[in-house]
Amino acid sequence: MASSSSPPQPRQSPPPFAAQNPTAQGPGHGALPAAFSNLQISRGAAPPPGAPHGLTPQTAPPAFVPRPAPLAAARATFPGSPTAPPFVRAPTASAALSFGRSPAPAPQQPPPPFGGPPGAVSQLPPKFGGPPGAVSQSLPPFRGPPAAASQAPPPFGGPSAAASQAPPFGGPPGAGSQTLPFGGLAAMGSQPAPPLFGGPRPTFPGQPVASAAASSQPMPPSFGAPQQPPPPFGGPPQFGGLRSGVQQSFAAQSATISQQPPFMGPPRANAPAFGPRSWQSQGAGSGAMQPPIRMPGILGSMPPNTLGQGVPPPGTPTIPYSPHAGTQVSTPSKIDPNQIPWPMPEASVIIYETRQGGQATIPPAASSEFIVKDTGNCSPRLMRCTVNQVPCTGDLLTMSGMPLALMVQPFSLPHPSEEPIQLVDFGEIGPIRCSRCKAYINPFMRFVDQGRHFICNLCGFSNDTPRDYMCNLGPDGRRRDADDRPELCRGTVEFVATKEFLVRDPMPAVYFFLIDVSMNAIQTGATAAACSAIAQAISDLPEGPRTMVGIATFDSAIHFYSLKRSQQQPLMLIVPDVQDVYIPLQTALILPVSECWENLKQLLESIPDMFENNRVADSAFGAAMKAAFLAMKSTGGKLLVFQSVLPSLGVGSLSAREAEGRANITTGDKEAHKLLQPVDNTLKTMALEFAEYQVCVDVFLTTQSYVDIASISVVPHTTGGRVYYYYPFSALSDPAKLFNDLRWNISRPQGFEAVMRVRCSQGLQVQDYFGNFCKRVPTDIDLPAIDSDKTVMVTFKHDDKLQENSECGFQCALLYTNVYGQRRIRVINLSLSCTSMLSNLFRYADLETQFACFLKQAANGIPTSPLPRIREEATNTCINILQSYRKHCASVSSSGQLILPEALKLLPLYTLALTKSVGLRNDGRLDDRSYWMSHVSSISVLLAVPLVFPRLFPIHDLTSRADDDSLIPSPLMLNSENVREDGVYLLENGEDGLIYVGNMVDPTTLEQMFRVSSLAALPIQLVLEQFDNELSRKVNEVVNEIRRQRCSYLRLRLCRRGEPSGDYFRSFLIEDKVPVGFSYVEFLVHVHRQIQSKMT
Repeated sequence: MASSSSPPQPRQSPPPFAAQNPTAQGPGHGALPAAFSNLQISRGAAPPPGAPHGLTPQTAPPAFVPRPAPLAAARATFPGSPTAPPFVRAPTASAALSFGRSPAPAPQQPPPPFGGPPGAVSQLPPKFGGPPGAVSQSLPPFRGPPAAASQAPPPFGGPSAAASQAPPFGGPPGAGSQTLPFGGLAAMGSQPAPPLFGGPRPTFPGQPVASAAASSQPMPPSFGAPQQPPPPFGGPPQFGGLRSGVQQSFAAQSATISQQPPFMGPPRANAPAFGPRSWQSQGAGSGAMQPPIRMPGILGSMPPNTLGQGVPPPGTPTIPYSPHAGTQVSTPSKIDPNQIPWPMPEASVIIYETRQGGQATIPPAASSEFIVKDTGNCSPRLMRCTVNQVPCTGDLLTMSGMPLALMVQPFSLPHPSEEPIQLVDFGEIGPIRCSRCKAYINPFMRFVDQGRHFICNLCGFSNDTPRDYMCNLGPDGRRRDADDRPELCRGTVEFVATKEFLVRDPMPAVYFFLIDVSMNAIQTGATAAACSAIAQAISDLPEGPRTMVGIATFDSAIHFYSLKRSQQQPLMLIVPDVQDVYIPLQTALILPVSECWENLKQLLESIPDMFENNRVADSAFGAAMKAAFLAMKSTGGKLLVFQSVLPSLGVGSLSAREAEGRANITTGDKEAHKLLQPVDNTLKTMALEFAEYQVCVDVFLTTQSYVDIASISVVPHTTGGRVYYYYPFSALSDPAKLFNDLRWNISRPQGFEAVMRVRCSQGLQVQDYFGNFCKRVPTDIDLPAIDSDKTVMVTFKHDDKLQENSECGFQCALLYTNVYGQRRIRVINLSLSCTSMLSNLFRYADLETQFACFLKQAANGIPTSPLPRIREEATNTCINILQSYRKHCASVSSSGQLILPEALKLLPLYTLALTKSVGLRNDGRLDDRSYWMSHVSSISVLLAVPLVFPRLFPIHDLTSRADDDSLIPSPLMLNSENVREDGVYLLENGEDGLIYVGNMVDPTTLEQMFRVSSLAALPIQLVLEQFDNELSRKVNEVVNEIRRQRCSYLRLRLCRRGEPSGDYFRSFLIEDKVPVGFSYVEFLVHVHRQIQSKMT
């Protein structure tokens, strides 16, 4: 067996990891109606955040020694970050909010809005460099300019000791619970209630720096040929748009759109990693066993420090844990907005070890900035659980009201400072597996009898150890070579697949482009935009003889093109029969890129002109897909379809249902949801056949009308693809997004013809899978394609009792073909402690993962249930969880208190946001809701919260911020009090960016930002250009940084008060009251009353 890892290389400094400006706030920040103006909170005692009861608090784990080119000082590589050490505090057990008149409030620091440092990318990755090999320089992209040699980051560099030191107790200022009392009146002059346990916490000026320890182990050779390791994949996309002041044709856009090197493919030793997309908010866990988490707590609970965070300086002593600590506040008429739970930013990058002291550690929030050190469990970016301790019985899980599920994102982008996943080759015998349950060898399998047998951690079966794999055991019972073998010490490894995993030769990387050339597509500019995007993106395809392309166009007929190099120009072959389709040639329709490059470029330039006068309005979308599939059937691959109108002809044709839907919703028809179901099974049947032959379909809908996404989306949903939606399509502003979306689609980390299975310990069983895939057998899911943006949700149920103090194992195995035609098995392992204590389930709950689960369940129910019922179910899920905590885990006796577990204190806020989201609103178009459902189906944990709870930034005053501040300003709370009419604001949810321009904005700001002198001159369709002034430069920097974080080219739209666009913008201010929905404060009151009702 051979294993290998990237050699250490000097690494360029990444872009700033600056903390958000914690003091930025909009006017009227946090303002609430006078009836709810004050609320006071007192803190309870602080529990040690983690490990089993009785363990003493532990000091911070050692920081990791940087590889060559170490960071010179604390967080030196992250310019713009605060120079102070990370601030942490021990978590308190609970806190209480109460409604009523409160004591005269002390001066309060406004809560810092949530947000956080931008994601890290250490440098631009090299262009595609060819198949694996010990290559020290990246090759130039295919037919593109030479790429500079790229230096790999150190496998595990990370910040230096001062920066990377994990706090002793990284919990927020409330790791147990927080209570919102709704109770009796208090005298106006009374003092705030004292903490139930302990007094104010003294603070100390310093915090010791942990000693450093080396983090790497040499990997000795074993049997089998040496393998080059799979490096982290390339880098997140950088996005470009039209140049300032220049309007260019579609054909000329290649000069106007920034060419960021894409995903670099698998095994190559020098490729830098992707930086994670970052969206900072409240952490998900309440503490860790040896926690690297720093979770902020409720605002206003203590004087802010120099960063404006509601946490004390380092060195705060912990207070003995009390599981019943609570705090109280009173009165139903006054709430202090600073005491209500809000998302808060993380102040620093976290170094996270997945296991310490033989136990799983609690992962940082998905939205925080962290660097993973794989010490046995997988990176939480690859697989996260909704609870970080597993309930021993199904009854305990049911009592909690929480789900037990995994979010699996097998190709999630790593941080650039993380070590690459190790590649292990066992030669012809293949990976070691349990002979009963077929689980792959992993760090949790236990070797016994001097290493001659190993016991499976999932099924408990005792297996014989192969003779060539034998090794003596050390005094601790571990194999002496365990730390030298990645499969025995890493949570994630990749195995070279042997012949037994092949049913045919690995497929080539095939990309087939299918373009709508009907009259509407030509006249709206959609065809020209698609041709331009394809022409520019082709250079980002994987290089090599195995990369093949084909192209066809369609209206009422299908037009194939032969692109042979021997022909002077492309040859068009027409298929007129759209009921019983066929392909005109068996060969020459799909060719290696190198053989058809010139003809393909020529064809893409000429297609808009060829069909310029086309008067055929019909679209044979289904028939065209079927014909393209027939051409791809022998190989499989990716089918990328550009569609502009409702499919009206041939197999899979559809009819307009939107008018019927609008009437049903208006009249309150209870059957309106049925219009969100596919109209029939025609496209579903077609999609199942596509999946069987490993064809993945992505659909780019460049439309200005209804296209029945509910029916169309079935095809990408079943084949592992996705829908991209540009409505209403603009030939001015959308081509740049179309190009960037296409380029990222074909260049991101991805695999083909994949099969995935999740296994778990005895006592649990897989209940169901959710995501974009095809499922033919109960245990496996088929993925014609899988990429870095796709997440699969796996739910579990108990079929037996788990043993307390034991561990429950989960293993995801993904068999796939990489873009170079190499068959690989990626194995991802997670082992969590089992508990019979309900309080532990709440203490170690993962908020963002649970919310992603609720979001996917809501989207899954929309086609079969009326919207009011879906909203009610989402609200009841939140209420049931909080009521279970109130009843079983909190001892506060006052019925006037709403008690929130610290780890889930933002659950009411996110639940409210879900009920007001595009997918669950009563108003809105059918296609908008169908697209939302389709998008949520495979959304990651990282992007689930911002989709419904977006970020709001002021951008009119960027020039007043210091240059050493973070690139992105601090987000504002989502209420209208923060949106002034003399300001300009950007609201982003990972998909769209809404720029709200107030009616009283300074004309100078308009001139600098948009090059117009008055509001009346603002364009209807926004193309954000960069002009020669500081404000314009900073606005573009902010937008492009958000695009980089999200790995998505935000679709920008101007919004104005008094116009429909302004109403659409304000519909995302979810903390405001709306005619059919609560404000945030009212929702808390509602939740509390429902809990009171259940308790009585």
